[in-house]
Amino acid sequence: MLDRRASWVQTTMQLFLSPQPEGVEMKQSHLIPSLALIVSLLACSGNDSEPEDSGKGNATGGESGQVETGDTGEVSASQWCEENGYSVREFETGFWMPNYGQRVPDFTLSTLDGEWNFQENWSGCDNYLFVNHADGYDYAAQLWDSDFEDFLEDSPPNVHYFFMSYDQGSEEEQVSEIQEEALDALDDMSDEDRAHWASRLHFVTDSAWEAETIGDALQTRGAWAIGIDRNQQLREIGYLANPNSNWEADLRGLTFEARHFNYEVDQTATIDALNADAYVSFAGERVSSGYAELSLPDAATMATYDTMHLELSLGCGDPFYEDCGEWDYLIYAYVCDEPAVDNEYADTECQPYVGEVMGTCTEDGKPMELECREDTDCIVEEKDSKKGEETEYEESPTTEILCEGYSAEVAADTLPCSCDDPDGSVAETTQTCNGDGTGYDECACACDTEIGRWITSYARGGQWLMDSSPALAFLKDGGNRTIRFQSSYGYDNTLTFHLSNQGKEGSADEVHYLYSGGSFNETYNDAYSPMDIDIPVDATRVELYAIISGHGWGVERENCAEFCNHTHHFTVNGTEYVKEHEEAGRAEGCVEQIEQGTVPNQFGTWPYGRGGWCAGKQVDPWIVDVTDSVTPGETATISYQGLFDGADYVPVSSGSSDGFAANINMRSYLVISR
Repeated sequence: MLDRRASWVQTTMQLFLSPQPEGVEMKQSHLIPSLALIVSLLACSGNDSEPEDSGKGNATGGESGQVETGDTGEVSASQWCEENGYSVREFETGFWMPNYGQRVPDFTLSTLDGEWNFQENWSGCDNYLFVNHADGYDYAAQLWDSDFEDFLEDSPPNVHYFFMSYDQGSEEEQVSEIQEEALDALDDMSDEDRAHWASRLHFVTDSAWEAETIGDALQTRGAWAIGIDRNQQLREIGYLANPNSNWEADLRGLTFEARHFNYEVDQTATIDALNADAYVSFAGERVSSGYAELSLPDAATMATYDTMHLELSLGCGDPFYEDCGEWDYLIYAYVCDEPAVDNEYADTECQPYVGEVMGTCTEDGKPMELECREDTDCIVEEKDSKKGEETEYEESPTTEILCEGYSAEVAADTLPCSCDDPDGSVAETTQTCNGDGTGYDECACACDTEIGRWITSYARGGQWLMDSSPALAFLKDGGNRTIRFQSSYGYDNTLTFHLSNQGKEGSADEVHYLYSGGSFNETYNDAYSPMDIDIPVDATRVELYAIISGHGWGVERENCAEFCNHTHHFTVNGTEYVKEHEEAGRAEGCVEQIEQGTVPNQFGTWPYGRGGWCAGKQVDPWIVDVTDSVTPGETATISYQGLFDGADYVPVSSGSSDGFAANINMRSYLVISR
């Protein structure tokens, strides 16, 4: 676990303790998550900063059906989408089951402004977010009391927001209150933004329990918020509270969901644009740690690919908090070594392993209920009941005490064998006689070549995409490869390799391991010496490829290496290349990365920027083209240092025993393409 001070709330909110809204029977588990996730909140300092490009904005628009342009008349909603850079999807009809991920059919809601129909207002690019209220719940009250103007200013423009109530008989009164807040916020906006949002804020007078279609989904969940994404799918909504606001619920969290829905559409578009061939290893099965086969084409076909993207989907149950891992754990994908030759000894008889069998002590042939390995183990010590002292039992001359039936452990026969490492080297190991002695098992090859790293979300799943093109060098021989996945939690796991040709100079072919990380302290850099690597004369591209994430918090003043900007300096023939982590320690450093994959509204301290990672996000490989710093046919000299504030990191104790010391988790390579 990386961050045990994560929490949904700093105090036990009334949300988790109050009775359910009246009128409908629900299980308490449908309304409140596991209290096991309520832990203390880390006091983490940092500077709030707005993302440079968060996908937010208030692009002008009118009603979803028709939009006034001012000089060209009216344009359709789909035209608005295209003009604002959003792809358009047609409305679909079909069978409806109120489960997350299912396509939502047409419905009509009664609002303060009249009836609103889903299909009639479908633009093909909008998200639809529903937030509910009920008297007596702090969480709901905090949402209703949010700063409405800040909420809309942070929102992407392609969203419809619906405000509803669980309190039957009071729906109109309650949504009228939030409408007043909305109108005040709209009055302070520009004419363009006011026109845009006035048509996208809906105050529903139907009961949330009974609202057409939406009520079907809420009946079984009692959720405070729910969504429909741009793919017309019903979506879960996470915990709409931020540790930076003392864990008070805020409507601004809905804007994070909308941004994430947009990211998912963009992610799909990115994959489609690759025109890649998809090869699946894990295919949706429930996996924590396990193995799967990856069937690739032959080496000649692999050489035609110059780009590889890894797509990982981790699904949980429905609702999410009942079957999702609670913490932010490291998870990995590895490609396994392969036996250098086929097993020639699969049918060769051999000595199998035989476990030790303990003997039984006997006295004149009668069992004494004592296990033994030899006769001396059967000497019994008796306690003198008067003195409380142990005295050695003296057998009579006619008593025979023996250890009978013992057999020693027998080691299995082994033979030497070799494994081909994905990096092109050969590892010597052994193969062992199988359990029944009829032959030798396959060569015991390692499976520790990392090709992907992620951090799990706090009680949410996720779907991520990363460019791992240099790792093609590990798979260049093609054929059937074994992939190992390592996780502390079980998920519905789908891991897909997207291989494509993007017109680069050659394909990753040769890989040289450089440096790994370790304990980050004043002696960290003592382990690293310059390395000389021969650059082949036919090299077309040379890249640094590193996967780096920093961990450790609490016990050191700088909160390294999770919340400090540790920097990594690789020098190639005198030219320095630096990986920094400026987002580390920023209060919303990971909110800024929603468009890069961060899952929002997790049930923990997900917004805080980390040193090379975010909870609920892929750890993106650092890929740097260093071709201009080397000369084909000559030797390149590579060196490395890990620094903090431009110097060796010297830990200073914080005085706390809560946490663990700084550590750099790194795998780095020089990858040569031909």
